[in-house]
Amino acid sequence: MKKIIALLLSCIMLFQLTVSSTAAYNAPKLEKEEWDMYYESLVDKNTLPALNVGANQTQVSLCWHCDKDKAEAKVEVSTNSDMSDAKTFTGEITVSENDTQVVCRVTVTGLEEKTVYYYRWYTENGWSEAEKYETKSFSDHKAMVVGDIQIAEDWRTDDEVNQDEIGFNWNNVLSTALTNSPDIAYLVSPGDNTSTGSTQQEWQTLLMPKALRELPMALAIGNHDKKGMMYNYYTNMPNEYYGRFFSGLDRDFWFRYGDVLYLFYDSTSGNAPDHKAMTREAIKQNPDAKWRIGVVHHGIYGAGDCIGDAETEILLSTIFAPIFESFDLDLVITGHTHSQGRSHFMENRKVVGTAESGKTYTNPKGIVYLNSNSVCERPTNESYEAEHLAYSFLENDTTTYSTLEFKGDQLILETRRGDNGELLDSLTIERTEEHNENSFGNVMKRAGYTVIEALGFIYTMVDNLVRKFS
Repeated sequence: MKKIIALLLSCIMLFQLTVSSTAAYNAPKLEKEEWDMYYESLVDKNTLPALNVGANQTQVSLCWHCDKDKAEAKVEVSTNSDMSDAKTFTGEITVSENDTQVVCRVTVTGLEEKTVYYYRWYTENGWSEAEKYETKSFSDHKAMVVGDIQIAEDWRTDDEVNQDEIGFNWNNVLSTALTNSPDIAYLVSPGDNTSTGSTQQEWQTLLMPKALRELPMALAIGNHDKKGMMYNYYTNMPNEYYGRFFSGLDRDFWFRYGDVLYLFYDSTSGNAPDHKAMTREAIKQNPDAKWRIGVVHHGIYGAGDCIGDAETEILLSTIFAPIFESFDLDLVITGHTHSQGRSHFMENRKVVGTAESGKTYTNPKGIVYLNSNSVCERPTNESYEAEHLAYSFLENDTTTYSTLEFKGDQLILETRRGDNGELLDSLTIERTEEHNENSFGNVMKRAGYTVIEALGFIYTMVDNLVRKFS
């Protein structure tokens, strides 16, 4: 009997550990009427917090607006739901886009893996309600990719799509992804998070889904975000790199999670010298990262109308592709075209290896480019054919999302429908060799890039003048 009881207790403990490591997100899929009521209750408040990734897996960052006369940049974190024995983290207060509020930013550090935490932030009415945040594995883990969320202000009703409806789609694609994959650790967006880049209501709608109190986001800057300055006031990204020549909203950033180094680029800037410098600095600080992943808004080697587009195929690929290749990146995540697709292995503007769906490739030559679909309005279905495309999803009236699973020596990439989770595409890359950015060929490629740096600098200076006087 003692042996049976001991066995039962062991099974219960094992079950509890399993549940704890894959606990469900609070990510309800709502009916439209339910969403409309929720939306109306929050859209004008401008107090929802953004939960962002930290510099590494032991950190998360928060950013929120608060009444300027009552603001305190404080966050409490506890392993107890009643917030007993909480640790307090403090941050900075900066100006906001309006006269009545300020922006509070705090970074939480020292988190341990596979642990349930509770946190709350200081508001104009005192402490907020406690929210749960569960850390995932710090080694093998999964990330979610969704782009061109492009929350639109209500003026877009002329297109028969409004902010409320896009928020509804956004909430439900998150629900589908997190229900099917509760082990997702963070979200990566290749930009165009909002549409006008200039209203607080867009950002409030972006932050509305309840799942985002538990899911840290890493948000690239897209051309729609660049239409205004709101990105400045609603994000708290790690390792932001402003360089020597960036101006205005321009910036790159990077973060590390386990064995993965993410490099985020502002592709609306042709500032080649600073893009290269950020890459060099991030890799210098993370030479042991097994995986190097670039995130850039414009759809280089993507699906959709970037094919044949001079800006993408000439300007952007000239500036960014040599950086990606000479620093030996494994994968680049893009968006912009609102068309889901994936490339073969690319190098020097050519296919250097096939990347068929469902296959595994060990130490391949070249880089795979993953182009995300959109959450907002989508174009009519068009068939785009290009040598670089390994896969494309033509049902552009359907949202999609991708997951990146890092498992030992493997990166498993999957793309699924956002409405029902159906698997559309998969690819596994296996890396057993170290990166070779210091090979003779890559060193020479970076040496030759100095011409592009000079041209990029001139382009950036002219572009800054045009923006200043326009």
